[in-house]
Amino acid sequence: MEMLLLADPQESMIDRYLDQGEMYVLYDQGRAVTAAVVTDLGGGKCELKNLSTIPEEQRKGYGRYMIHFLCEHYSGRYDLMYVGTGNSPDTLGFYHACGFVNSHIVANFFVDNYKEPIYENGIRLTDMIYLKKKLDSELDVKKVVDLAVEAGRILLKNGAEIFRVEETMDRICKKFHVDYVDTFTLSHAIFITAEKGMNEVYTKVKNVPLSGAHLGIVTEVNALSREISAGKIGIDEAWEKLRQIEKIPPKKGYFQVLAAGVGSAAFGYLLGASVNESLVAFGIGCLLYLWVLFAKKLHMSKIIVNIVGGALITLLAVLALHIPAFGVARLDGMIVGAIMPLVPGLAFTNAIRDIANSDFLSGTVRMIDALMVFVYIAVGVGTMLSIYNNMIGGIAV
Repeated sequence: MEMLLLADPQESMIDRYLDQGEMYVLYDQGRAVTAAVVTDLGGGKCELKNLSTIPEEQRKGYGRYMIHFLCEHYSGRYDLMYVGTGNSPDTLGFYHACGFVNSHIVANFFVDNYKEPIYENGIRLTDMIYLKKKLDSELDVKKVVDLAVEAGRILLKNGAEIFRVEETMDRICKKFHVDYVDTFTLSHAIFITAEKGMNEVYTKVKNVPLSGAHLGIVTEVNALSREISAGKIGIDEAWEKLRQIEKIPPKKGYFQVLAAGVGSAAFGYLLGASVNESLVAFGIGCLLYLWVLFAKKLHMSKIIVNIVGGALITLLAVLALHIPAFGVARLDGMIVGAIMPLVPGLAFTNAIRDIANSDFLSGTVRMIDALMVFVYIAVGVGTMLSIYNNMIGGIAV
């Protein structure tokens, strides 16, 4: 309150806006040197109600730094910031230097609302002079583009389509008043160029290695982009939320194992397996995914994971075939369901969608990556079947 009273000498006037506003304090080496209060005016407008710096630290740039921070911080939520001040040339000159322009005047404000006369530099304050500033003028193009690229990277890494990645980045940049944005996204890279005005251009390239999908993270980033578009979140808060979203863990291991088993049994039954064969496929699918989780933990190559996975499926199916208690008669009935946890269905579908959206290069890369996984699985299954056939001297049925 002592700091706020430096700019507004009547405590009852401060009480009018303090509870409705947001207060910020600038610290230098642990000492509070500048304070500010900002209130919501509605309609995309806010007002800087109080800005004060302790006397011994005035004229050192703290006030200007605070205004720059506030304008950038609120740029995602408001279009205009107003500030009201007295008719002192020094104070008016300070705000003009910070980019504010004259808006309107409330006559006799200080006479009608304050009990005692207020003087500044020997001049009695009478009228409240309001100034305004467009908040997009304080935005840093680099900071906006970095936020957009980070959102795009997280989406691309976790299985989002190319058009969704580009749309999200474009939406973020335009919300923060970056005039021109040009994006080019591949399955494993992002290229973006942004321009604000004539003199500020920023280009960034980001490599995004192909990896597994996490649709929960994709959903959260999409929700965040909608909040940014609605003006509910500023740049700093969006950065913090992106960091939290990327840390969202996958489902528990036991849940993934169980889901793999259920998927194997269900797909096997849909593709013509008997009930007994589907039940065996359930067990094989669970054991298979234990291998997949183990391989992921050791960061094994995708080639090894899928070749060994295909061989493991076939080996377990062959063993089940020779256990009378299971009552199964066909290897293909068990294998066709059990390989489903390895099949890159999402990547294959996204590849088709990218090609349909004319993203031929990205779609082709994703398609080749998915097809190679099919080849790896086939190599594993074929090798194990060949060994089995050679051992029994005939063709398995």
